Parts: sequence; C-alpha cells; structure tokens
Amino acid sequence: MRLLVLGLVLAGAAQAVPFRLEPGEYRWIPFSVKKSPTAVDCRFRVLRGDATVHMEVMRASEFRKYIRGKEYDTFASAADGRAGQINRLVDQPGEFAVVVENDEHAPVATVDLEVRTDLNPAPETLARPLPPERRLAVILISFGIFFGLVTWSGWRLWRAAGSERE
Repeated sequence: MRLLVLGLVLAGAAQAVPFRLEPGEYRWIPFSVKKSPTAVDCRFRVLRGDATVHMEVMRASEFRKYIRGKEYDTFASAADGRAGQINRLVDQPGEFAVVVENDEHAPVATVDLEVRTDLNPAPETLARPLPPERRLAVILISFGIFFGLVTWSGWRLWRAAGSERE
C-alpha cells in the first residue's frame, strides 16, 4: 500500500522532460477532445538556443497533411520566439496535435513543452476580453452610429418644427 501511495506521489510530481530540436525538426503531442467545451493550454519555452521555435495546434487530419508537406490549416498558433503560449477553447470533439518546430536555418534548441486540457473550464475562460485594437474599433463604431442617429434625429426634428411654423 505504501508503495502505491509513493508511486502516485512521484507520478504527480513528475514533470515533462525537455527535448532537443535540431534545425528543421519538429515534435508533436497528440490529444483528444471528447467533451465540449474543453480548454486547451499549451506553453513552450526555449531553454537553450535562439528564438526560432514555433508552436501550432491542429486537427489530426491537418497534421497528416503537415507531415506530407502539403498545405494545411492551423487551429491556433504562437509566434516564433523563445517562449509562446496558446489558450483556446475547443468547441468540437476530435483528435488534435500540438506541434513544436525549430526553424530550418536555426541552431539546435532545447525546448520545454507543456500541454494541459480542462474538461470543465471556468467561466472566465469562456468569455475573454477583446484585444485593444478590436476594443477601440467597437468603441469608434458605436460612437459613429450614436452620433449619426442623433444628427439624423435632430435634423428630422428641425424639419418637423420648421414645417409647423409655416
């Protein structure tokens, strides 16, 4: 019994082992989404090497296209760099892959990758704030519509008041 408890404690404390990516090499981790919505949190960090590592999340069918060198669609991606993160909400069940790739002309990189899924995401993850650019666009469009309606209504009232005087 003690051995079982010790094994569970050690398994819970275990962390992913960093891996080495040669120039142009990639590694991937498959995961399944059986219930929706499921929150997916992927993070990578370059421990040694340049900021030339790229991470993508894609459906398994798109990953097969990626392996064959064909054109493929990405579910989500992180910019090239020394670190990156993808937080997405998956709303359809299916098979997915997280791909971490080093640039073809880059030096060898040692990468630490972490992938987590949450079957019962918190309400905060379901509704996210808008990026600053979109927030500004929404505000400007709202003000434009508001002032357009006020101007149009004022013009109509002015015309109605003018026609009553005559």
